[in-house]
Amino acid sequence: MTAQSDYQQALKDIAALATQEATRVTGRPAPQAIDQIFRQYGGTIAAPMIDDLKAGSWKKWESWQLGGAIAYLSSYGTSAAVAPLRNIEQNYPVTDIQIQAKALADLLATLDVAVSEAKQIPQVQDAIKSGDTDQMARAMLLGLAQIDPDWPVRASEIQTSLFALSADSFPAINEMADGKLSQNDVTKALVEILFEDVMSTGGTGGTGGTGGSGTP
Repeated sequence: MTAQSDYQQALKDIAALATQEATRVTGRPAPQAIDQIFRQYGGTIAAPMIDDLKAGSWKKWESWQLGGAIAYLSSYGTSAAVAPLRNIEQNYPVTDIQIQAKALADLLATLDVAVSEAKQIPQVQDAIKSGDTDQMARAMLLGLAQIDPDWPVRASEIQTSLFALSADSFPAINEMADGKLSQNDVTKALVEILFEDVMSTGGTGGTGGTGGSGTP
């Protein structure tokens, strides 16, 4: 299927859900449910969705559908979505949606500069040429760490919390294992446990970074 046909199928799925929910107490789907339907198609439908929003489809969408679409674009949106998001921010008659659209438009507006700068980093260029997904992800994260001053700060907070949990768990584990495990073993297992759902299903989290002042 093409990206456009996938997008149209997602809209049909949403219409079917809306019909189903109309018979229930709430009378409408939750924005999270709409977001999940879109995410089933990964990033492939982002471009036709943005084109649809540019054409003014948002004027016909109810807030639960538009809220779900904006949530989806928070992961897969590009700078091309800024213009329709600004229109939504200024003209959609629901305050929560206006706020959501503004926040995402502000974020996406910085993408062009960040992407351009990151692509100039030799390690990122080499990773892109290699086509290796693991290498690309690592190089691009390290690239963002170099150009985003907030990245190392947020990453350091994650590292601190992770190591604290590992340290708190280690005494009991050390006793159970009769000293056969090091704290590094426990930390490695903790990382695998915390992220096994993401690694196994390809799920996504928020928009924050990982890593720290050292190597992520």
